[in-house]
Amino acid sequence: MNPYESYLKTGLETANLPKLISMGYERVILELKAAIESIKNNDLKSKINHINKALDILLTLKTGLDIEKGGEIAQNLHEIYDFCEKQIMLGNLRNDEKVLNEVINILNTVREGWEELSSKA
Repeated sequence: MNPYESYLKTGLETANLPKLISMGYERVILELKAAIESIKNNDLKSKINHINKALDILLTLKTGLDIEKGGEIAQNLHEIYDFCEKQIMLGNLRNDEKVLNEVINILNTVREGWEELSSKA
């Protein structure tokens, strides 16, 4: 295992739930930023790879929601995830950096909330 993988493994094993969720957002954001760079470089294969990774992580966050226990907050997050998913697909279809940046801004805002929760846990 290389040092980066070891660092990630240690971080995942020691993180609390809000921190893990925040890390998921960070990864989606990184993938979207990489997709934007791929659009700028006309690298279709790379763009698709990054978009797919972002969508996979977003789906994982979405399926982890417990609407019954989480109530209104979980429902609101579900709606945010649905919106972001649609926008990512639209940005992918149109090679629209602006749409992808808007999703990044939304996810950054939500991530900050999870970061705050993480610091209190």
